[in-house]
Order: sequence, then structure tokens, then C-alpha cells
Amino acid sequence: MLIVALFALFALVPYILVVSGAALYRGQVVSDLGATGGAVAIVQGLSIAGYAFGALLAGDLVNRFRQRHLFLFAEALFVLGWLLVAVSGGIATYGAGRVLAGFSTGTLLVTALPPVVRRFPAERVPFTAAFINIGLFGAVAAGPLLGGAVAAGHIWRIFYGAFAGLGTLTAVVAMLTLPNAEPFNPDLPFDPHGLALGFAATVLPFWASGELRAHGVATPIVAVPHGIGVACFVALMLVEYRKPEALSPVHKMWTTFPVAGTLIAMIGGGAFVTFVLLTIELLVRVEHWSPLAAGLLFWPQVVGALLTAALLGMLFRTRFLPLLAFAGMLLLLGGGALLLSYHPHDGHTHLLAAVGLLGLGAGATVSPGLFLAGMALRTRILGRILALIELVRSTADFILAPVMLKVAVESSKASGLAAAGIHHAMRITWLITLSGTVFIAALYLLGGAGLPRPDLVAWVKRDRTAIHSPPLLDVIRHRR
Repeated sequence: MLIVALFALFALVPYILVVSGAALYRGQVVSDLGATGGAVAIVQGLSIAGYAFGALLAGDLVNRFRQRHLFLFAEALFVLGWLLVAVSGGIATYGAGRVLAGFSTGTLLVTALPPVVRRFPAERVPFTAAFINIGLFGAVAAGPLLGGAVAAGHIWRIFYGAFAGLGTLTAVVAMLTLPNAEPFNPDLPFDPHGLALGFAATVLPFWASGELRAHGVATPIVAVPHGIGVACFVALMLVEYRKPEALSPVHKMWTTFPVAGTLIAMIGGGAFVTFVLLTIELLVRVEHWSPLAAGLLFWPQVVGALLTAALLGMLFRTRFLPLLAFAGMLLLLGGGALLLSYHPHDGHTHLLAAVGLLGLGAGATVSPGLFLAGMALRTRILGRILALIELVRSTADFILAPVMLKVAVESSKASGLAAAGIHHAMRITWLITLSGTVFIAALYLLGGAGLPRPDLVAWVKRDRTAIHSPPLLDVIRHRR
């Protein structure tokens, strides 16, 4: 079973490293391709849209096709995507490769991770959770470190080519070792409405977020696709809620733990990504640090992610997993507060403490939030649960960051980008995180969820819920 877990991480880590570290060498990509910064930003947005839609589509496909076949097909797309990026001579080839890499990674996420949870013995699930957290959020934390090194060596093509090589090796080993298990729900009704709305709800907002680099928020090229995309997202939630066997199990997730867990993963991840991006922009574009020096500053994030991964494994079978998730939100607020109080004369210690808290917060929010949502539902629909959460989470994580960067640029009184503008964007991000934390805590308390001890044996072996999730606002309903 360990080899299956390694397959999952090898499939996901490269894309996470790129998304979290690419800002440090984006200028080199723009120059080498003869493209514009706006074009590369649009490609980045569409690549993340591909990731979110790939996860949504895989939520359907894992029910109908054997995991081995899906994994190998998605891995082939993964290799092709990174190979196209590595050899690209222009923005078209680069864009096609990035979108393919994003789509295949989203597909691999849902194809590979749920079987890891279902096939491990119940007593090993805490280890699995810690292992996943180390791989995913260790990679998020390490992205700036690696991005700085790539920029220093001007080796982005070699970097992406190495991903294609790793994908090839993973595919060969998978062909030799991955079991050929039967699909577990081939009679699931096909949901064309969910897929069509999901496609629009991902592509349009992320395209609009890419256009923000060159256009204002209120310009038609940004506002129109963003508005239509948001409308499609709302329609997706409403349509899927009413279907008895929907692609996205919105109705099944409309209880306290899944909603609270999804919101924690969404807001926590969005705050982390935004704070990191704004910090990189502050150091490189305003204070003129080298990309390598800026990337090296983020080493405490890696330590923080490792510590919270270990803590997740220790607390997974206890009552305290929800407390870990809420503590993670407080850690993100603490890291954001330190960034807001930072001035260049404060020295590196101030920044190291801030990014360390952010690393702790990232590791303590997103994975615990995902598992809180998943344990309140049956493992047989875990793929569809993960697909929906990733769609929602990706929208928050990777649209908030470019919007806040645009706010920073527009708020800078000097030409270009200034520290005052970045601090203004960080302040807004911090307030969003604080408001979200208060809202989720109120939702949790008014649901009367308490601190239940999860029954992992029932969850993994008997396909039952590990924790009971009361209806939303259950305390208020009982008082009436």
C-alpha cells in the first residue's frame, strides 16, 4: 500500500511546487518565450482551472473505470504536459503544456488519493493522513525555496523536464505494481449538467484572474467572465444539491462538519497562498532581493508543515482534530499580523517568524479540513467529495491571490508596486481570514458538532461515517 501512496504524491507534488514557487522565475519564462507577463498570467490561471476541472471530471471517472487505467492515462498526459512546457518555444506550446499538466494533476489527485485511504488498514489511516500532509503541504511550503534555486540557475526548462522524467518513471513502476481493481460504482448516473457548469465555473473565473495583470477589476474582459463564472458556480451548487446521485454530492455534504471543513480548507489555503505571494512580491519587486535570497527565506515554512503533519497524525484518531484546524486558522492570522507589522529595518528574524507561522497554519488547516469533511461521509463517495472540495478550494486559493496583488498595485501611490500597497492588500487578506474564522467557528458551535472521537474502523472497513455530523444550525433549530 505504501507504493500506492507514493504514486499519489509523485503525481501531485510537481504541480504544487510550480504553483507555489513559479513567481520567483516567472520573469525568466516571459523573457525566454518572448511573451508578455499578462499572457503567462493567463496561462497560469487556465492551468489551475484545468487542475480544478480535472479533479471534478475524475470524480465521475473513478466510479466507471479501473483505477489502474485512469492513473496510467492521466500520467501519460502529465508527462506530455511537462515535456511540452520544457521544450516550448512560444506561449502557445507553453500554455498547452501547463494546462495539460494542471488537468492531469487534478485527475491524478482524485484517482490516486481516495484509494490510499480506502485500502490502508484503519489503524494506518493516521499515518496516511500525516504522509499526505507532508507530501502536499510540505511541497507547498518548499515551493518558494525551490523556485528561488531555479531562478538562480535559470534552469526552468530542466526543472520541468525533470518532472516529465519523474512522471515517466512513475508510469513504468505503476504498470508493474498497481492493482487492476474493478470500478466500484459503474452505474452512477452521468451528470452532464454538473460537468458543463463545473467547466464554466472553473475556466471563466481563472481566465479573468489572469487578465487582472493587464486590466482593471471593473473592465469587461475581467468582470464579464468572472461574473458569468461565479453565476455558473452558484448554479452548480444549486443543481447538484437537488440531484439524488449528483457528480458533486452537495446535498450529502450540507451538514456541519463537511461545510466547516471545506470552509477551513478554502479560507486557510487562500490566506496562505495570498500571504506568500504578497511576501515574495514585497521582497523581490520592492526591496530588490534576489530570487534565491527570497526563496531561502521561506525555509521555516517547510519545518512548520512537517511539524503540523506529525501533529495531524497524532491527533487524527482523537477528539481534537477540529481544534487543530481552528488553531491553524489562528496561526495564519498570527503570521499575517507579523507580516503587517514588518518593516525593512526589522531584519530577517521578523520575516522568518512570520513565514514559520504561515507554514504551521497551512499544514494545520487544509488537510485537517479535508479530513473533517470526508470523515462525516462514506468512503465510497470520497472521490466525489475530494473533487468538489478541490474545485471550491482552488477557486478561493488561486483567485484571491491575484486579486489581492491587483489591489496592491492599484493601492501603491508610487509608479509600479510599493510596500504601502502590499501592506494594504495584506490587511484586507488578514481581515478576510479573521472574518472567515469567526464565521466558521459560529457555524461549528451553532451546529452543535462538539468534539466527537472518529470511528476509523467503521469508516474504512464498513463504509460508514467516522463521525456524526449534525445539520447546519442544529442548535437554533432545536431551540425553536
